[in-house]
Amino acid sequence: MYDYVVCGSGSSGSAVAGRLAEDPGVSVLLIEAGGDDDRESVRNPDLWAANLGADTVWHFTTEPDPAVAGRSLPYAMGRVLGGGGSVNVCNWVRGHRNDWDSFARATGDPAWGYEAITEVFRRVEAGPMRVTPASLTPFGTAVRAAAEEAGFPGHPSPNGALTTAARGSATSQKTVVDGRRLSPYRAYVAGRELPNLTVMTGTLVLRVLIEGGRAVGVRVLAGGRVEDIRAEAEVVLSLGAINTPKVLMLSGLGDAAELRRHAIPVVRDLPGVGRNLHDHALLNLVWNTRPGAVLPPPGDTGAGCFWQLDGSPAFLYVTPTPDGTVTFLVGTSMTDTGRVRLASVDPAADPLIRTGYFTDPADVAAALRVLDTVRTVASAPALRPYLTDERAPGTSDPVAHLRATVETFWHQCGTARMGHDDLAVVDSRLRVHGVDGLRVADASVLPHVTMANTMAPSVAIGERAAAFIRG
Repeated sequence: MYDYVVCGSGSSGSAVAGRLAEDPGVSVLLIEAGGDDDRESVRNPDLWAANLGADTVWHFTTEPDPAVAGRSLPYAMGRVLGGGGSVNVCNWVRGHRNDWDSFARATGDPAWGYEAITEVFRRVEAGPMRVTPASLTPFGTAVRAAAEEAGFPGHPSPNGALTTAARGSATSQKTVVDGRRLSPYRAYVAGRELPNLTVMTGTLVLRVLIEGGRAVGVRVLAGGRVEDIRAEAEVVLSLGAINTPKVLMLSGLGDAAELRRHAIPVVRDLPGVGRNLHDHALLNLVWNTRPGAVLPPPGDTGAGCFWQLDGSPAFLYVTPTPDGTVTFLVGTSMTDTGRVRLASVDPAADPLIRTGYFTDPADVAAALRVLDTVRTVASAPALRPYLTDERAPGTSDPVAHLRATVETFWHQCGTARMGHDDLAVVDSRLRVHGVDGLRVADASVLPHVTMANTMAPSVAIGERAAAFIRG
């Protein structure tokens, strides 16, 4: 028996657990399906890509979709202490004023508005998180200059005035200290003395235990044994935008028709569970490089963060590649949304995932406008010493290129969104509608994806959840 059981040690879950455990009078359990984060692929931020083929991530794939040339897309999410915050690129981006003010309107709660959430970020960045500017290479400096030449005013940070601007460029901010990753887990949990906080790794949450309309604990698989863990006060699901709706559905909370299809007793008909999957689609343009140009090693150049590209919200990072080209990586959201559904009642089975990429013709048109804007940046004078001509899509069909190459930026959210309409799953205080003692605290509660990377918003969600609970 614990007072609070927090499921998932990612950016939100670590913040919730760490903040709740600051009260020495309560006991907190933090459950993680993955293992320890003390490995070089996690601690060294330059090695983040090595995690994509390792046991530190969930190896989800999407359903084959004709809108993306019939492909199934890799759809990894963190499965290690720290979750996504342990395997991402460490970019810290608060999000735009438009994002947070729209969340306040959707929930009717000013606690989610831009002004209120900015105060949360200021407290977080003053401690426990430490945020530092990326070190720009000469090529990264040229990217910044090219962006300004293309009409994107320069800013020192993506988290200052750029959060209210229509467009701009900035040097990235990172959760990296002395060359080592500072994940939210390391900041909120591992780096602090919290004797009343217990961490269980290698533990798969099977379902929430609900008695008389109240969450009273969770059923888990740990060490080959199924165990029930009781929660005296609350259960918090922070499993991410794929596993949170999956566990809700396995617990009898979801679309009644879907639950009955799998012979799951309906505890609460919540048709929005698993719907509204938002993400940033990753588009790419590839440029050939000039012979003799000095480029940094493959990886993040520290420059980017462009917003409202020609009226289509998007962001951009630029990276050299091992084959000697330069890739412009664009993140943009889609008007159509995806969905997460159960494949079976087996808790170990991956769910069915549909992204919604390019199923709406308007999204194709918007992506083409974004590509044209990125071409303006790539051809700006500051990058002429480095780049020559466009390699991809080049002269090929740009729409076919988009469909054949689009991937995810791993910013999944929205599948248990906040609100009060029929498809909302949680209220503005993150309580699951119709179930006492159960909250969701991760990016799945966001009505839509924020303007860029989602680690910082996820930490803010965790902070908000802890404050709501303690209040």
